[in-house]
Amino acid sequence: MQTATPAPALVVPETRETRRLAYLVKWSLRAVFLLGVMVALASQATAAPVVFEASGEFNDGCRLSGTVTIDTATGKVLSADLSVTFGSVERYVFDGSVSVLRSNEGPYGPYTQIKFGPGTGEGFSGLDIALPGTSLVGYDGSEFYPYFEPSSGADFGGYWVPLVTGSLDPN
Repeated sequence: MQTATPAPALVVPETRETRRLAYLVKWSLRAVFLLGVMVALASQATAAPVVFEASGEFNDGCRLSGTVTIDTATGKVLSADLSVTFGSVERYVFDGSVSVLRSNEGPYGPYTQIKFGPGTGEGFSGLDIALPGTSLVGYDGSEFYPYFEPSSGADFGGYWVPLVTGSLDPN
């Protein structure tokens, strides 16, 4: 005598619709995974640091030159290699210590102030650069803000010397 094996009541028999649904779910999950990978790669690509050439002239005839590296995705100043020369004599060197990065409001609108220092040089207290805008996120270079308090300039041995011209330009 043969007995029939009962089919479990919870198992749905496979049909064309269930196969089609399983196929769509599988490819939808693959597409979401690939989209996530693409977003992750794109966000990493925008986090590259940008090196800016710094140049400027103080009202006493000294010149500012060097580079500033900024992560334009996060708005952080990563490093600086700046020097101040008078004629052909290098007087002060800023080795990259950023003491303050903050946003302010001034007579010409919002600006971001970067304070470097102290570096090396007798009586040197620091260098301030004021850049237009409230953040360095997406920064692509600009002129320094003109002279006003607080302004772009340096403290040389207890006296403030403003930067009358200056800019950060992508290298």
